Parts: sequence; C-alpha cells; structure tokens
Amino acid sequence: MQVLVTGATGLIGMHIVRALVEAGYDVRCLVRASSRRDALGKLPVACVVADVTQPGADLEAACRGCGVVFHTAAHFAYTGFSTTELHQTAVAGTDAVLNACARQNVRKVVVTSSSVVFGYTRDGTLVHEARAPVAASGEPAYVTAKVAQHRHALRLAGQLKLDVRLACPTMTIGPTTARLGPSNGAIVSYLSDPFGNSYPGGCNIVAARDVAVGHLAIAERGSAGESYLLGSGNVTWQQIHRMIAELAGVASPRLQLTHTAAYLAATGEEIRAAVTGRTPLSTREQAGMVGRFYWYSHDKATELGYSPAPVRNAMVETLSWLAASPHISREIRTRMHLSPEIYRFRTATETGA
Repeated sequence: MQVLVTGATGLIGMHIVRALVEAGYDVRCLVRASSRRDALGKLPVACVVADVTQPGADLEAACRGCGVVFHTAAHFAYTGFSTTELHQTAVAGTDAVLNACARQNVRKVVVTSSSVVFGYTRDGTLVHEARAPVAASGEPAYVTAKVAQHRHALRLAGQLKLDVRLACPTMTIGPTTARLGPSNGAIVSYLSDPFGNSYPGGCNIVAARDVAVGHLAIAERGSAGESYLLGSGNVTWQQIHRMIAELAGVASPRLQLTHTAAYLAATGEEIRAAVTGRTPLSTREQAGMVGRFYWYSHDKATELGYSPAPVRNAMVETLSWLAASPHISREIRTRMHLSPEIYRFRTATETGA
C-alpha cells in the first residue's frame, strides 16, 4: 500500500517512516525544500517537496494514490516561532492536508496531535482520552495551537466525511537529525546545569520508535474519530533527573526549584541564548508548566497492541545518541561518564543483537 508521511524529517515523522518501511509499506515522504534529508537518504522511499501551509498541486500530487496519510508536520517549540506561525502550521496545515486527502480519496488519515490537548492535573491523577480537549486560554502558544488543531481535525473530518484518527504522543525522546526540540532539550538542559536543579511535577516519557509503531497500530486497528494517547511511564522530574544522572555519570539533583525560581532560571537561559545566538534549552513559557503532572494512561492504545518500552530504555537510547551529537558541548562531554547500560546498548545496536 502507498502511504504518505508529512513532516517526514522530524523526530516522530522520521521514526514513522522507518517503521513503515520495516512493515513493508510503499512510503512517500513530504518534505520542505529546506529540510535535511540525510536520515531518509538510505531508505527505499520517495520524497515529494511541498509545504503543508501552501495548498496546491504539489500537495494534491503527494496525496494522490495513497491509502493512508500520516500527518505529523508541525512546529514543536516553545520559542523561535510566533503564535501566528505555530497556529498556521498546526491548523491551516492540517486543513490543507485533510482537504487534499478528501479530494484524492485517501481512505484514512492519522493526525499527530499531542497529549497536552487533554491537559494536566495537580495531584498526579492519570488523564485519559475521555477528557475533552482543554480550554487553551493562558497556555503556551504551542499548546494553544495543538488544541486548535485537534478540534479542527475532528470538525473537518465530519464535514469532509473523512476517516481521521488522532495520535496523541506524550513527551517523546530519541535520536533525530532535525532540530533538538523541547523534549530532547530537557535532557540537555539538565546535563548543562552545573547546579543539578530539579523541580516539582512530572511528565510521561516515551521513545520515538514506540510512538511510531503506535501510529501504525492506530492506522491498522484504530477507529475513525478516535484519539489515542501514546506514552510509556509516568515519572516525576526528580526521577527523570536522577535517571539522567545515573546513566550519564553526572551529579544527581541537589535542589528542587520553586515555580518562581524556575521562572528566573528560564529568564537567564533565554538571555544567554539571545547573546550567543542559540536556541534556549528552557523558556519562561515552560517554567509556567512547572509543578504540573502531565501523567497519562495509554490503556486505549494498548487494546490495539501498543506496547512501549520502559522509560529507562528510551533514556538509554537518547543519551547514547546525545553523547555523540553536536548538541552536547565538549565541556559537558568531559563531565559525563556514561554508564555500562549505554555501552551495552551501543554494542547491541552495532551487532544487531
């Protein structure tokens, strides 16, 4: 079957492409002219250059003949993009893709939404898909854009009589050739912090490779109009930072920041990033999310056969990649002493075990 993946060079899109190839699908990748394609270079896929925010003949041609479209193209960022840009890609991009799919008689569309559309709790209670998408007022621009995308996709599916399913990944980490992104960036942020700061609250972490397989399960065994949370383990930030410390061989967290302290630290990081011309590893918008529990249940996806690896496995793979990547400075790398778990992972990967 011919399938299309939009945003094919992004963290989730790239892993979906690989999972589809392994499953025997005929894969077409939608990429922008400026996208790096080295991650796709050795895969037996066809690349089509188009922009989801610019509907037209190129997008129509990309969808033509496809049985399933995986729409992952979006900006996952808390800085570097305006509110208008985030909304344009998330909502107008989804509108263009779904309309093109309807005109080209695509049977199914899996839209990559986000777990954040279902909100959070203050006490660690697990959130399920039965909860309606949150009212996004007062939330970071990225969250607002994803909530708008989620609602628009469902509304448009009804209008177009199109089979649309929504995949809602939690905090997704893993190797990528695209930009670092906030999830992987949170790991680098802790590695870069000489004070070993942590903070209250927690999140659900999952490996990108598992999120990709979850998308396939939704396409193959899911139901039209349904949303599926794709996560793995619910962990506190203290647990996350201790895990990073153990695996990377850096200092364990020493201090838990309050909401105010986290905001001040993020302000300092944004100033340093502006001076050096790099992307900040944390922002004031993210600091506003400190103390919340973004904990979710993926039981609904489990019914489709979804079975993610534990959080520690995801962290081992991600740290193994990060340690050799340009995202880690030489100064930080000299402070790291990778655990035997990471070296065992590398050996197994190299030998195909």
